[in-house]
Amino acid sequence: MKVGGLRLLERSVLTLNAAGVENFRIVVGAYRDQVVPEMKKIPRLQGINIEFVVSEDYELGNGVSFGDGAAGFDEPFLLTMSDHIFSPETVQDFVQQANQEAHLPALACDGNLKGVFDMDDATKVSSRDGFIHHIGKEIQQYDLVDTGLFYFPAGYGKTVSEKAKAGAHSVSNIIQHFIDGDGVRALSLENAMWQDVDDPSMKREAERRLTKMLIRPDDGWVSRHINRFFSTRISFMLAKYGVNPNLVTTVVFLLTLLGAYFASSGVHQSIVIGALIFQLASILDGCDGELARLTFRTSRFGSWYERFSGDLRYVIFFEALGISAWKATGSEAYLFAVFVLAALAIYMLAQISSFAWSRRNDAQASLVPAPQKNNYQVGILDSFFNLWREINKQDVIAFVTFLFCIVWLYQAMFWLALLGTTATAIMISKSVHATKVTKTGTNILEKIDPIYFYMLGVIILLVLIFNMELSVVAESLATVGNKLFLVFSIAILWIIANTMCIRTLVRGKVSFPDLLYNQMTGDAYNTIIPLAGLGGEPYKIKHLTQWLDWHTASQAIVVDRLIHATSGALFAAICTFITLIFVEIDSTYFSILLTLAIIFASASIGMIWLSLSNAPSKISGYILKKLKIVEEYRNDPLPASRFMLAFFYKFTGRTLYLVELFVIFSVLGFSPGFIDLTAVAGMISTSASLFFIIPQGLGVNELGISGALSFLGYAASLGITFGLIRRARMIFWALFGVGLHLAVSVVKKFSLSRVKG
Repeated sequence: MKVGGLRLLERSVLTLNAAGVENFRIVVGAYRDQVVPEMKKIPRLQGINIEFVVSEDYELGNGVSFGDGAAGFDEPFLLTMSDHIFSPETVQDFVQQANQEAHLPALACDGNLKGVFDMDDATKVSSRDGFIHHIGKEIQQYDLVDTGLFYFPAGYGKTVSEKAKAGAHSVSNIIQHFIDGDGVRALSLENAMWQDVDDPSMKREAERRLTKMLIRPDDGWVSRHINRFFSTRISFMLAKYGVNPNLVTTVVFLLTLLGAYFASSGVHQSIVIGALIFQLASILDGCDGELARLTFRTSRFGSWYERFSGDLRYVIFFEALGISAWKATGSEAYLFAVFVLAALAIYMLAQISSFAWSRRNDAQASLVPAPQKNNYQVGILDSFFNLWREINKQDVIAFVTFLFCIVWLYQAMFWLALLGTTATAIMISKSVHATKVTKTGTNILEKIDPIYFYMLGVIILLVLIFNMELSVVAESLATVGNKLFLVFSIAILWIIANTMCIRTLVRGKVSFPDLLYNQMTGDAYNTIIPLAGLGGEPYKIKHLTQWLDWHTASQAIVVDRLIHATSGALFAAICTFITLIFVEIDSTYFSILLTLAIIFASASIGMIWLSLSNAPSKISGYILKKLKIVEEYRNDPLPASRFMLAFFYKFTGRTLYLVELFVIFSVLGFSPGFIDLTAVAGMISTSASLFFIIPQGLGVNELGISGALSFLGYAASLGITFGLIRRARMIFWALFGVGLHLAVSVVKKFSLSRVKG
């Protein structure tokens, strides 16, 4: 018999396994020639240690089967019947209570007598001082009901076997012996979920109780009163056919895409149809989790996939509403908001993905970021986010969206969705960020969530875009065409120069191909991990420790970052001075740029001195001691000759940016002079140095490029084209670096497995 899509015996094993039980004995007697082969064929049980014990004299009573199964047990064990269903939480609660007095046997009991389905068939328990006083189906005075789950201490297996052989042919007879001896504890479980399944009526009751178990405590109002009524019934139907929960997640996502297609039309009737499909998808959205819990198919990947696709499909649908509003009104405000929503969604989904990826090898850690409490004083914004978390339920949002679309308020719903997505993105970022930083740190930047800088960059970029002729930008990009890959290829020049820099710092102890791989993959992670361009540095250090000790590797990367910052400041200063000399600039901007150039030049001198001191050695040693990788750090100041050679390579890499700018100008149909290239390069370096905390200089770099082109007499819209081309190059090499890392990792694992084989 199947209950909730699983055979009774299969459900018993999977329930106990989910509760922490790893080893099983199944005692078989009647129909064993059919039961054992069928059980061995079930794929879900293949990885569980199951031993089948044959009881030849099973007809004498279930006590004989119990005795045969318990024979040889020296350790504590549990006993249950295969036609009793439980929730894993009920089993865990019982085991936890049983372990409080682990030397005595115990019976899991239910004190909610009104909740027992068939009291006439139930085994009653009369308890006294926490112990079983009397047990049986016919007793008149009782306060508990036997759920059919027992605990037996170490050494009781032999005793049970002896009692069965001595004539105790029923489980009740054996239990009575223990009651008359040291006693059997009657452990009353609160909110126990269990049911004996002996006939079709009990099967229906068992599935009703399983249905209640599927309802989550964090459900919104709509799920509790509407969605679950339909989704649980659908889930039971899907369970009968063995449907995988991840398949349901995929179908729900595709259904949402269909709804978004209708919702983006700008026509009222189509928008309502799209919203209706979206609401149906919301109902089905509960099925994947219900199906996973019902059939014990929960997985870390499934949890992440459900969260990721759920957030993505909501964003897609609300983007569709924004496009409809833009089509209906013609207002660029909606188009602006659609881009903001898309940018927030990309950041949020990237955070969810990077969080999961960083924990992929930790089987105990969740792949989904959970809300975390702050250790510092809670402000108004945090209180708002906590309140929003309570009302921001996807089931409620989908239902309200459906209602708003019916009454022609989809535009208002779009703005509410933008607000909600912003709050959700910030909450997710705060949760992810909280796992990466130390709240007790003295550096104020450690406590600032990078999403705020990202949002600032997005707004700056969008303001630039919407204040320019987008048609000019589109025409410029169309002109580039396949020549874009020519721009991409230029980057290999400064990648090689940067590799020579790190090769100088490690004194040639690591081969050039390995260092090139280190730079390409490490810089890729610097691009995609929003930690002010430092997300890939730990990876670089760990990779170098294949050839170097931790201190040498970390010191080399620290010095490399110092040289990178120093060369950037000096390059910005030199380019700015040249621009001020040869380009006519308004006096207000002239003073600002001159001041910045002096500051950058002074800062570069200071950083050169810092790099030549023992500071890098102390910094790397301090970090390694904090991480408990080394006990003491070495004081190794960098020789000036080695520093200057490394600096030369890094600065050469900076100047090679001029080649990329020249190629971009050329593919766009311009013939720039040296001053043009220098001015643009200087403004890029200046903006990157000033706003280094904004991930990849999003927005501010484009602002700097546009400003430089305006000084030079070019159309300001050309700056957006420049920025888009450079970002395309950045994304290309980031994807290439990550793909290279994954490919090499797969090849290494495959080679290792072949060696072991």
